[in-house]
Amino acid sequence: MRFILTMLMVAAFAVAGFTACKNASTTSNDKVAANKSQTASQPHKEPADDAPRISLADAKKDFDAGNAVFVDTRAEIAYKQEHVKGSINVPMEAVETRYKDIPTDKKIIAYCS
Repeated sequence: MRFILTMLMVAAFAVAGFTACKNASTTSNDKVAANKSQTASQPHKEPADDAPRISLADAKKDFDAGNAVFVDTRAEIAYKQEHVKGSINVPMEAVETRYKDIPTDKKIIAYCS
């Protein structure tokens, strides 16, 4: 039963990561430039995928309480340049081999940018 739950978690994590990071080919400089060009009056657009979202405030609250773990799904080089303090790095291309590095007793908050 634990194996099945673990595999379901890995599958959900992979789907969420792939859909949330499908535009990872855009460089961070392009993203910064795009964000700077947007005005504060523009409404936030909802993402086109089905990956569940969590607000920054809720993520911080869960993480600070010890109830969640941040998983950085970017390549190791990007993780080494900057990352959320306390996060673990499990690149999307390595999730099938490194899924055991992800705690199963906490909420998993994956991010890619």
